[in-house]
Amino acid sequence: MASYTTASLVEAEIRADTAFSSSTTPTLSSVNSWITEESKIIELRSGQVFGSTAVTSTLYDYDGSGIFRFPKTPIISVTNFEYNVYSPNLTSSWISLEEGVGKNYLLYSDEGEAEFIGGTTATHKVWPVAGRQRFRLTYTHGYTTTPAEIQKLATLMVAKRVIMSLINNQGNTEGGDIQVGTIRVSDPSNYSISFIKSINNEIDTLFSQIGQGLNTFRMTRTYE
Repeated sequence: MASYTTASLVEAEIRADTAFSSSTTPTLSSVNSWITEESKIIELRSGQVFGSTAVTSTLYDYDGSGIFRFPKTPIISVTNFEYNVYSPNLTSSWISLEEGVGKNYLLYSDEGEAEFIGGTTATHKVWPVAGRQRFRLTYTHGYTTTPAEIQKLATLMVAKRVIMSLINNQGNTEGGDIQVGTIRVSDPSNYSISFIKSINNEIDTLFSQIGQGLNTFRMTRTYE
């Protein structure tokens, strides 16, 4: 399960003077649980995973267009790219394709595309033809580091829960202080109205921007 922010980033967002721990309200354990929950919510709402995912020995159909389009992008690395020289109703015979100029294909990682070039220096000089389960791939897709906008979104979502926890637990007395460790806010009512509204607006803006400049899923048939 991906986690798109950290407790220390949340501390910085709410300008905490002490780190979350087992003795603070909320506790470090609660904050880490919220990070996991809010990261999952980001994935559900966006339809995307912003960590890295390994795909192992998965079979793919091929349309014969000269370009294989990975079902999910961007591509971090390709460990094994195999081509079945026989049609699926016959015994499979797998050969390894090589990436690079003069080889079998060129890899465009951000676009998630492999363009076949029929290179003259490839070990196996083949031009892939269309068919079901023509390719068997092992590769990693996604992001080696969390995109900055996703990290900021997760941080704000967890910060909101921290603030709501402070208000609910220690802001019951009108005009009283909110305090956890050395975090102190002199007017809980103003804090909840202005700060939470500001966080909500920024969260909505960031959610609306997900996908702009980020690659998304393609619906492609695969065989596990």
